[in-house]
Amino acid sequence: MNKRILVILLLVVFCSLFVGLVCAQEQNDGKYFTIVDENGVTVYITGWGVRVGDQFITDKNIRYEVVSIEGDIAHAKKIGEVNLGLYTQPNENQPGFFSALLKTRVAKAQGGKVAVYHTHSDESYVPTDGKESILGAGGIYKVGDAFTQALQSKGLEVIHSQAKHDPHDDMAYERSRRTVIDLLKQQPAAIFDLHRDAVPPQVYKATINGEDVTKVQLVVGKYGPTGKQIEDYALQIKAAADKDHPGLVKGIFFAKGGDYNQDLHPRSMLVEVGAHTNDRASAERGIALFADVIPTVLGTSSSAPTAQNGAADVGTAATGASGATKSIGWIVGLLVVGVAAFMFLSTGSLKEAGAKLKQFTSTEFANFLAPKKSQSQKSDSKDTKDREDKD
Repeated sequence: MNKRILVILLLVVFCSLFVGLVCAQEQNDGKYFTIVDENGVTVYITGWGVRVGDQFITDKNIRYEVVSIEGDIAHAKKIGEVNLGLYTQPNENQPGFFSALLKTRVAKAQGGKVAVYHTHSDESYVPTDGKESILGAGGIYKVGDAFTQALQSKGLEVIHSQAKHDPHDDMAYERSRRTVIDLLKQQPAAIFDLHRDAVPPQVYKATINGEDVTKVQLVVGKYGPTGKQIEDYALQIKAAADKDHPGLVKGIFFAKGGDYNQDLHPRSMLVEVGAHTNDRASAERGIALFADVIPTVLGTSSSAPTAQNGAADVGTAATGASGATKSIGWIVGLLVVGVAAFMFLSTGSLKEAGAKLKQFTSTEFANFLAPKKSQSQKSDSKDTKDREDKD
């Protein structure tokens, strides 16, 4: 009985570790984080699960790093101001060589291809859709349609995936990874995963060009060989947006919780369009303004990157494993180390621990999994063995 309890406890530990590592990406409990600076002034609000070491850039282009967390309040230190001028391209009205080069590249981008999909296909907008989650038919698809139409009006070809990835959990990124790989077969110049945040309405509410719109937030993951490229790409987008529609980009959040499939393409971006507390019409207007900057960003990049296809769920040597896969690897490693340490402490030597482990895996664990025999079954087995011995 004690051995069965031990196995159950180990399984409980395994499951708790799995949940802690894989699901620490986005808040799903209705709460959100308020991030304050050294003086206690609020500098950022997000529905993402914040960790110590996470960084973010505010709408004013100030970069911070989270240094401590107390409940739903995170404390951050200022790193410095980001010079987005380094990521801004010359004005197309400026005479000279660079103006001609810019116009040529924008023209090429207008003949390009953009892919749009939704990892959390249930996400909706309460004032318009009635509730924050509609499985497989979230209001976020309508926002994707508005983004698609706006991009098409600028001459871009758009592939808007209608794939569903429910339920709304962090393993949805593993399911949507298959969608991304299918989209990569069509060689898009950029890929956008559209979401909505979960914070109070005023966090994203804005008036731009006389219209009520929602702001957008860019999210950059930290895994994969394309990490620096994704960061630079996000800064290029914000630089262009600040120039064309100041105040549209709420900020850039650098989340350590996963890769969000950005390891599959160097121009992959997760975009939060408003929050569940905003109305969907405002989100649609906000994403249409966001579409204004995409041809410029794609057309002025130094070169069109080549997408690297990765296998669903496990990645490849070129792209690296996905975030969830890495978490599972850590969990298995920790479990093995924990079991080995327990066996050593309980036996007192490596040799005895090895013998005990061999016995456990060959007999005890098998007995634990096998159904317990009744007394009559045991008696029948004994009679059968006795007859075989006589023969």
